Amino acid sequence: MTDSHDGGSGPGIYLYCLARPECFPVVKGAAGQDLRGVDERYPVAALEEDGVVAVIGEVDPGEFCDRNLQTLSWVGPRACRHEAVVERIMGASPVLPVKFGAIFRSRARLREFLGRHREDIVRGLDDLRDKAEWSVKGYLDEEEARRFTAAADPAIRSRLAALSQAPGARYIQRKQLDPMIEAALRAWVAQATHDLHEVLTLHAAASTELRRHAGAVTGRPERMVFNRGFLVTHAALPDFRAVLSDPRHAHKGTGLTFELRGPWPPYNFCPTLSEGDP
Repeated sequence: MTDSHDGGSGPGIYLYCLARPECFPVVKGAAGQDLRGVDERYPVAALEEDGVVAVIGEVDPGEFCDRNLQTLSWVGPRACRHEAVVERIMGASPVLPVKFGAIFRSRARLREFLGRHREDIVRGLDDLRDKAEWSVKGYLDEEEARRFTAAADPAIRSRLAALSQAPGARYIQRKQLDPMIEAALRAWVAQATHDLHEVLTLHAAASTELRRHAGAVTGRPERMVFNRGFLVTHAALPDFRAVLSDPRHAHKGTGLTFELRGPWPPYNFCPTLSEGDP
């Protein structure tokens, strides 16, 4: 689903996600307390159209200008509130989550959208029932991984054992070994991540490759070498988790570590719905 922004006057209809009617109790909240969202002045509401529920709220479209959308201090807390609403709804119903910032000009326009895409929405909600998105990220401590690779490769071990005792010659010979170690390291990482992916997919309904981020984004000194999203049923989750703790895939002491995060709303497994002219 794509974003749409409208700069007209009057409140806009902000769309969080699409769900089933069983989400109504969550929208209203316990003891009648309204669920609040991106704009805390307005409660989250539900608009039902032929068995499909749009979880919505009102916002001032003018606030979603390019300047604000490029300002992290403005986007950050609102995006967190958006995500919190979707995750609350996900606890009661399958959801088709919508990315931050999707605004319709009116409820009538939203109803038109729901009618136009009802078949795809219903199919998507059926496909996502009892499933959630999980991410698996792999990080490589390159110094530790090079030591492991050198120790594990017989040819490299042999070359290392035969290094000259003379400092100058030893330095040159060691530098000549670096490309060999690097090639072995790349091959080992590629095989390890491929094998992990193959086993994880046995316990997932679907998977997708995600962008690998630099350290400035991850906040970690290790290099990200694996990043995939998996759609996993509640029943398959224990087996999915077990793969990552299996010694054959955990790679303890090798410099390669994997991180499981979730459950998330299935952003990467939703049908693409063109909004046209909202």
